[in-house]
Amino acid sequence: MNWPHDDSSTMYGYRIKHGTCPIFVTYDKDEDISESTKYKDEFISKNAFSWMTRSKVKLESKEAQAIINDKDLKIHIFIKKSDDEGTDFYYIGQATPVDWHQTTINNDKGQTLPIVNFKYELHNQIHDELYGYFTKD
Repeated sequence: MNWPHDDSSTMYGYRIKHGTCPIFVTYDKDEDISESTKYKDEFISKNAFSWMTRSKVKLESKEAQAIINDKDLKIHIFIKKSDDEGTDFYYIGQATPVDWHQTTINNDKGQTLPIVNFKYELHNQIHDELYGYFTKD
């Protein structure tokens, strides 16, 4: 990202900084992770991706509003199939938010937490082989 400092330890999946928002997704989540991090991130098509913010984020939050309203924000999507792949991600490319809505996710105690679901249009269609790799079991 050419950021002056390494922010990987405090990224928590994504971070808005320096006019960019890199989003790191683990496509197939491990069963033993907390319920509130079992986000339903998925390809809708080769041109569209559905992504969820961290839990406890509302539409009116600063980060959701930045993604919605900052037309100069460059959103970059990186995906790995599972944690078995280690720390390397595939760069999918830039994306633009085209739809968003408030929804919820439960935590391990069964409490309902707010979360925002974004639909992104990819600037460039994902390659067939990579799309198949992520979407096939």
